[in-house]
Amino acid sequence: MTASTTEANDWALVLAAASIEHRVDERDGQFALVVHAADAAAAGEALDAFDAEGAPEQPAPAPDLGWSPLGLLCAIGFAAMLLVSGTWDQGSIWFRVGSASAERIMHGDWWRAVTALTLHADLFHVVGNVVATLIFVSSVGRWLGGGLGATLILLSATAGNLMTAVYHRTNHDSVGASTATFAALGIIAGLQTVRRLTLRTRPGYWWVPLGAGLALFAMTGTMRGADYKAHLFGLGFGALFGVGWAFAQLRRGWRTPRPLVQALLGAAALGVVVASWLIAFRRA
Repeated sequence: MTASTTEANDWALVLAAASIEHRVDERDGQFALVVHAADAAAAGEALDAFDAEGAPEQPAPAPDLGWSPLGLLCAIGFAAMLLVSGTWDQGSIWFRVGSASAERIMHGDWWRAVTALTLHADLFHVVGNVVATLIFVSSVGRWLGGGLGATLILLSATAGNLMTAVYHRTNHDSVGASTATFAALGIIAGLQTVRRLTLRTRPGYWWVPLGAGLALFAMTGTMRGADYKAHLFGLGFGALFGVGWAFAQLRRGWRTPRPLVQALLGAAALGVVVASWLIAFRRA
């Protein structure tokens, strides 16, 4: 029985589609479907199937590999780097050879797209990125593992800085790990988007994670003085890599790498950063 006319009509349509004779009785505002005793079992099965199909499907819990040191290690590295390089106003050689100068990148200094991620203008700048790193980079580490997470974040952030240089071409210079933190946010949004698309019965609202990522970008990535284009490019490339990895798992059966492979990927990502700095000083 139901008090909803709409629900009663839906039930009647289900039985009609199953060629089961029935009628709808109403008494005191309650509706009931009446069928022959011989059809009771078949009617019950048809209605149960309809209810199961119409119920919202709950997505499986997001993969959680447990605590990852990725976010903490990156945060410590950024803070330590500020002690070594000093602030931008102090004009140390680290900023001269490692900042993301669009003009220099367009003239072949591609490594600046990597080195700039480890530099920060001042204490306030690094504190903001440390907080974001502990949240977003740590989340990527829990989902994908430290090594794979570091690799995808580095690829996304580097691509974001390169695209920013292509966009500006000249008269633009920036530093900071915020492109990487927005890349991490984009990766999470991309992974969550694919999870929603895998729902069989109600894959709607798949765009919600992407919308949430854009909302966070609008709130934090466009503040005065922020390199919002680099942030947006980092977010976009992160989302692409997140969607790509999630579909690779679904379509190709790729699995999250084992601990040894994670360690190798993490070492490779760190090696790219170190190598980029060595090239930067060698070309200075």
